[in-house]
Amino acid sequence: MGTSHRHKAGPIGSPNWGKSSAAVSSIANTEKADVQLQQDPSIAIPQEAVDRKRVVYAKRINTQYHNAVRYLVRAAGGRASVSSGRSRAVGRAGVVWATGLAHAFHEIAEQGLVTWLNRKGYNFGVPHDCRETLNIIEGFVVEYFVGMDGTAASEALEHVMDKVEQLAEGQSEKLDEILQKIISEDEIKDLIDDFFGIYIYSHLSQNFKEKLEKDKGVEIATKTMDEIKELILDDVHRGISGRPASRVDWRGIEGEQFIKDEFNRIILILTNNED
Repeated sequence: MGTSHRHKAGPIGSPNWGKSSAAVSSIANTEKADVQLQQDPSIAIPQEAVDRKRVVYAKRINTQYHNAVRYLVRAAGGRASVSSGRSRAVGRAGVVWATGLAHAFHEIAEQGLVTWLNRKGYNFGVPHDCRETLNIIEGFVVEYFVGMDGTAASEALEHVMDKVEQLAEGQSEKLDEILQKIISEDEIKDLIDDFFGIYIYSHLSQNFKEKLEKDKGVEIATKTMDEIKELILDDVHRGISGRPASRVDWRGIEGEQFIKDEFNRIILILTNNED
């Protein structure tokens, strides 16, 4: 994505975009140093010293990744604005699409896929191909958002649908059973957590990966963003969120509020509990 499509931050947000970018660049520098440490034959130090250095590098990367997310959220208006969906820079599309997805899964689990599709006006039967079926469901979930926020929500939704397809073993016939299990056994919260993890990651990637490729090279840029993605997905599942998700009515205000509260919890984790 070209630089012309990046966020245009206001006077308050502008310094924070730069700080987020600097944190990502710092991760890239550390990744490069780690690669050199392992591959450069001219660095002749004992393995024990190498291992100690790599522990330091890992801690540095973890700190800077939290900083990158923290400054991204600040630039978008702060945690309350982002997690509530008020921010159109980061937050709005994520909350709307996550709410729509949970709503759809709840209705399908309750009504059955064929009935749900018929009520939506789709009367052509359930395709045998699981991905095609999930694409049809997506079409009834998404709302149109321009720019990077819409792209981030789209990438997050694709990630969740990929996981559902894996759970269904690529078979449309298993989707009813899988979605009932997801809703009734609290697995919906795991999918929401994954959704927001990829959503935040996508915003970082869209904003900073292109610059990293120019400054650090494609290999280091890819390694850096992969590391950030892995850290985010590991972290979003930490801790507890209070009320079990299996008891939530996803079709109304209760479901939307649960999603906003969960997004708020995830932001706290990804920013290391700092606003």
